Amino acid sequence: MSTARPWLLALLLLASGCDEDAATPSATPVVPAAVPDAGVGAELARLEGLTGDVRLERGGKSVPAVAGPLHGGDAVETGAGGAATVRFPDGRSVEVGEDARFALGEDSGGIVMQVERGIVLSRVPAGTKPAGPGTKKVTLSILTPFGLTRVGSDAPSEVSVAVEKDAGRVEVRLGAIEFVGKDGQQLRAAQGESVSVAQGKAELVRTPRVVELAPIPVTVRLGAGRAEVRPKGTVHWRPVAKQGEVLSPGDGVRTRQGGTAVLALQGSSSVLSLGSATELVLESAGQGGTTDEARVDLRQGGLGLQLAQGRTSRVVLPGLDVEGHGAAGLEVRRTSTGYRVDAFTGQVTLVRGESRQPLRAGERATLEGDSGTARVEPLQPAAVALGASEGAEVHHQGLPEVAFTWEGEGAMRVEVATDAGFTRPVLAGTVYRPFVNVPALARGTLYWRVRREDGTELAKGSASFAPERPSKDLDRVRNVVPEGPEKTTIFYQDKPPAVTFTYGEEASAAKYRVAVYRMGALGTPVAERTVADTRAALDAGALSEGSYLWSVTPLSASGAQLRGGRMNKLELVYDNSVPELVVTSPRNGTRAAEKVRAMGVAPVDARLSINGRPVPLDGKHRFSTWVEPVGSPPLLVFKMERPGAPEVHTVRTLKQRGP
Repeated sequence: MSTARPWLLALLLLASGCDEDAATPSATPVVPAAVPDAGVGAELARLEGLTGDVRLERGGKSVPAVAGPLHGGDAVETGAGGAATVRFPDGRSVEVGEDARFALGEDSGGIVMQVERGIVLSRVPAGTKPAGPGTKKVTLSILTPFGLTRVGSDAPSEVSVAVEKDAGRVEVRLGAIEFVGKDGQQLRAAQGESVSVAQGKAELVRTPRVVELAPIPVTVRLGAGRAEVRPKGTVHWRPVAKQGEVLSPGDGVRTRQGGTAVLALQGSSSVLSLGSATELVLESAGQGGTTDEARVDLRQGGLGLQLAQGRTSRVVLPGLDVEGHGAAGLEVRRTSTGYRVDAFTGQVTLVRGESRQPLRAGERATLEGDSGTARVEPLQPAAVALGASEGAEVHHQGLPEVAFTWEGEGAMRVEVATDAGFTRPVLAGTVYRPFVNVPALARGTLYWRVRREDGTELAKGSASFAPERPSKDLDRVRNVVPEGPEKTTIFYQDKPPAVTFTYGEEASAAKYRVAVYRMGALGTPVAERTVADTRAALDAGALSEGSYLWSVTPLSASGAQLRGGRMNKLELVYDNSVPELVVTSPRNGTRAAEKVRAMGVAPVDARLSINGRPVPLDGKHRFSTWVEPVGSPPLLVFKMERPGAPEVHTVRTLKQRGP
């Protein structure tokens, strides 16, 4: 985060339940006095979602903050990397970014939030119901050094308040506000208007001010698979440099099937990531104060966005702006009719022309055409759902996403990274339902953790991703048994395999006698062969499951022993130590139908389910059943569980049905 800040920016989306009298300025406006930091008044709100350095001042004492009630007279201060959420009785919330301070109090009009410095984002989300009979109204006023701002609560609203040393600005992005200056001057601003304060004089600005953003470099790095760059003005694509490279405006980036790439903005922790088979053109990137902006032309595929904590972020695409104020993770996917936006963590605003629409974690917005509001619906957990366990395995070819799930309700802080120390984040932010969907890796490991509002850890886990091993590797039939001190173990399925014994050549030997005995029964061999070379083969089924000793004795041309036979160990095991699952049908890419046949064999002591439905195994641990595919693209998710072993998920991706 840049340390050069020309002003202290406070971003307010105010939750206010003003009545008609409050909406009309009085003849003699009263600006509330400063809120004291002493004493404990009535509970006004609750503090939650704490991250990093957050302190609470109460009764003149400063202590590390914990989730809980906020009373009149309380002050909250965040340090570098700190963040918190304040939730009011009517359900509306205020997000506090890093390096911020505010205090709460009351006056005759309701709750007063005195913003002293930093970034604060308060939201009135769509669907908030006005207070009814018996429900306490919440009137929230924002007090700054240059005046008082009030916002109505009957509709979604979004207001940005910027505090400079000798000036200030209130920008109305959604809804309407009432502004009362220190000198009693009264102004009302609606969406698209701003109140600018300089030298004590407030002015209504009807054309939004354009903030000049300084250009910043954008670096592209290969994530996985294959990614390519096409410099502006050229027609040929070339691989992304191994060490990464800086893009110029007009440069194109694309990923091949299964490939990923990452775009990083200098001076910001915001990251744009290209998923599989995605193409875009970088138009520009800029930064000013605590605001980051990236303009890209997403031509196909999906673009992941991880927006920085404590900054205002704007990603501009053709016909769609995505605005965030704090940490948020989402995916924007180009469709044949427009865009699909999935919000995984945090909250953002979707802007299309004059339309501004909030979207928060756990929701999907579908946008069609070039204008109009989005259709918003709840997100469902991905078809592959992973609980709080370490070392889960996911074998797949082209799986779009997985869900990490846990037990517990309410707002939680989620972090997902590619390292156990969470220094390489993939996704971070607040969620409101007990799961988070995350793009699946082609190869690699994801680590995740969930924390409660008070910062305590609720759940964590890890999962590795890789393609399936070829079935020939899954069989793991090692039917060549060498002579030596080490025991040879053969794992098999279906029936005992053929076995070939190998041994070193004896200089004077004309032939070799190989004898195989049951462990503990050396009186009579269960199999015996005399051969002229250094390999002796037994047919499939000659040895059944069990433990054996075998020896090789060199013989002269007359049949005399040249030396005694050395005993070697052999064990045949019916697949009771092999963790892999063998799926013989369907294959990846098979055309989907209403039901498809799933066939294969599972290890001993394994439990198997397909798309969440338990599947019975026969006496030889085989299965053959009909299953309905789920998701888009259609999937069959084989989940194998074994005592003491991590879960293994094998995913078969089918071809969508169609003409």
